[in-house]
Amino acid sequence: MELSLAHVTKTFGGLRAVGDVSIEVPSKSIFGLIGPNGAGKTTVFNLITGVYKHDAGSITFGGTDLRGLRPAQIARAGIARTFQNIRLFGQLSVVENLLVACELHKRANLASSVMRTPLHHADEHAMRERAARLLDVFGHTRVADAPPTSLPYGSQRRLEIARAMMLEPKLLLLDEPAAGMNHGEADGLVTQVRWLRDEFDLTVVLVEHNMKVVMGVCEEIHVLDHGETIAHGTPAEIREHPKVLAAYLGKDTNQASDAEADEENATASILRVAHPSRAPLAPIAGAPMLRLEDVRVSYGGVVALKGVSLEVMPREIVALIGANGAGKTTALKSVARLLPVTSGKIELAGASALGRSTEDMVAAGVSLVPEGRSIFPNLTVLENLELGAYLHRDAKAIAESLEDVTRLFPRLGERMKQDAGTLSGGEQQMLAIGRALMARPQLLLLDEPSLGIAPKLVEQIFEAIQRVAASGVTILLVEQNTRLALATSQRAYVLRAGEIALAGASADLARDPEMQAAYLGG
Repeated sequence: MELSLAHVTKTFGGLRAVGDVSIEVPSKSIFGLIGPNGAGKTTVFNLITGVYKHDAGSITFGGTDLRGLRPAQIARAGIARTFQNIRLFGQLSVVENLLVACELHKRANLASSVMRTPLHHADEHAMRERAARLLDVFGHTRVADAPPTSLPYGSQRRLEIARAMMLEPKLLLLDEPAAGMNHGEADGLVTQVRWLRDEFDLTVVLVEHNMKVVMGVCEEIHVLDHGETIAHGTPAEIREHPKVLAAYLGKDTNQASDAEADEENATASILRVAHPSRAPLAPIAGAPMLRLEDVRVSYGGVVALKGVSLEVMPREIVALIGANGAGKTTALKSVARLLPVTSGKIELAGASALGRSTEDMVAAGVSLVPEGRSIFPNLTVLENLELGAYLHRDAKAIAESLEDVTRLFPRLGERMKQDAGTLSGGEQQMLAIGRALMARPQLLLLDEPSLGIAPKLVEQIFEAIQRVAASGVTILLVEQNTRLALATSQRAYVLRAGEIALAGASADLARDPEMQAAYLGG
């Protein structure tokens, strides 16, 4: 085996990010490491490369124990990586970004380089020769002297891989290399990764959310969820594995085992709240509360939304779902005016929202509950809630809002003087929703309300969401648990790589086989 992790554990404070994980990566293989958001994939990469030190277990590469080695020593041993977020040197040229990676392989010392000895010149020639070859391989020869920021996003991703290859690695770790790429670039990446493995006798480990890429290039796949192994096998086996489907799509209560019964009861009760009769909901007449038309959003060279159009009617719950990196959070932030729109239209109750600031949107009745909650941990629960009402000056109305929130979430009423940072994850999510409701919104944007929360508190939160909707608030819901999202909403849109892949009644989408393809490829 080229790379071996045996019973590896890593905790951050009280959070176990990786728990007793064992992985064997065969030499010269293309190996996938996947899992939903927060599964621990990048943490595993950081442990392998020495960014973090593991608390227990062992990590060996080619038979050498990596414990205690610094990142530079691990790179010198033959392990190179890319990062989730592009880390190119913007002030250097494309070719210079490659050359900086050669320092570990220089034979000339500092004095030799200063004196520009023949050994220095030999090093320089060898480095530039390797850089020229990689520029040609990755299609960057014509832009060698340009700044990397001038390149399209997909080209920047390939440049990062080329820089890693300058280290002459034996093991290449690719962290979401297809993120932000269009379909053609992603297909090209599959071909390129195979070619690199064969041409340079590499072992490749791939972390990637684009399942078409994973299923198309990987020979074996290891799946993590909440820092623990849930599956291992071939792409065909992983695509149909019940635990993998549960991790990505949410658990199917009809197929739960007896051992999972207690946990599943919590989800089952949510489904009953969401659709007590399972009868189709009546269509809602009138103009949309929210309308997006051909919305495109870019982060520098990254095209995150590629012509998204959707509508949310008054008093409706609409789910916006899709795999990680599909553009769901970007869509919510665009509506809240936290991100600029490249082109397209966003309308709130028939009026354009594009000229408004985030504060204007809050004043107009739009509240966002962000992914990760973003509460103020050093302020009390009460102070966090009062900040949600910062645009309001009517003390009586604020008091009424506080009463409404504590009626919705009685736990918050019991903890008003407690620092928010001492609350559990579920209680913090309640606080984040309560803070948004303090602004008395007409449109509530919810980003992953069940993320990292115990099932019983998820039940309470989704019951509260139903009650908020019943009070007349329109809701656009982004939720990682797809079955739960579809059970809670009337309609849904499925995003894939920044585009709407599917749309329709939630009950219909729940039975659509294309849903699985949208998440797991195939």
